Amino acid sequence: MTGVEEVKIAVICNDMEYVKKTLEKIDRRLELDYITKTEFEPIKKIVYGLVMLVLTAVVGAIVSLVLK
Repeated sequence: MTGVEEVKIAVICNDMEYVKKTLEKIDRRLELDYITKTEFEPIKKIVYGLVMLVLTAVVGAIVSLVLK
C-alpha cells in the first residue's frame, strides 16, 4: 500500500465514524423527543371531538338565527 492509499483509508474510516455518531444522535433524538403514531392517537381523538363539538354549536347557532 502506498501512503496515498493509507491516507484515503484513514479519511474513509474517519468519515464512517462521523456517520455512525450522527446516526446514534438521530436515533437517541427519535426515541426521546418524538412520540409514535399510536401514542398520539388518543390525543388526536380528543382534539377532533372538541373541534366537532364547537363546530356543531356554531352551526346550531347559525341555524337557530336563520329559523327565527
